[in-house]
Amino acid sequence: MVVSKVLRRLGTVALCAAAMTQTASAGDAEGRFAPKGPGLIPCKIFLEQLQQDPQAATMPLVWLTGYISAANAFIDDTYDLVTWQTDGILANLLARSCAQNPEQPIAAAANGVVQVLGSSRLTTAQQLTKIEVGEQQGLLYPSVVREIQQKLSEAGQSLVVDGDFGPGTAAAIRGFQKSKGLPENGFPDSATLIALYTGNAPQ
Repeated sequence: MVVSKVLRRLGTVALCAAAMTQTASAGDAEGRFAPKGPGLIPCKIFLEQLQQDPQAATMPLVWLTGYISAANAFIDDTYDLVTWQTDGILANLLARSCAQNPEQPIAAAANGVVQVLGSSRLTTAQQLTKIEVGEQQGLLYPSVVREIQQKLSEAGQSLVVDGDFGPGTAAAIRGFQKSKGLPENGFPDSATLIALYTGNAPQ
């Protein structure tokens, strides 16, 4: 996936969440902290890796998941910052944050990711639910499934809003996907969720 595609797609993702008021870590009196390992890699290196060899960008993303795990543990009223358990979300968010200042280290960009995710975070523990539509599989929290169902209903789709992902929800997603010119697979993939939450299908 080239960087231009990542950034176009993420531009709409970022509209889904407002920045939260507290940062991911307290640090010293001025909010500074000493990052380690891949957190020191300049953002411009990560962006180059995404464009040339996405597999080479794995290390900063692994570091980011650890950073978010720590944020989940230390930010008040937070169980999980990442409510969409779909492929590519964190890579896209990190690319967006890095593109704003390519000279900053991954650690600084990661803090920006946490701020974007803040308003949509899960505040209490829930068990992830396995979602299966055809050969596609994924994980979503029940509260997120209910939220998706509510947004589908508001978009004119007919379904029961109960937090249970079944054939009716998959059919409603297909109807929504058709209205947005997206592949009609009935699965809540990243492109579908972006379109559902923002009203605009990603490029």
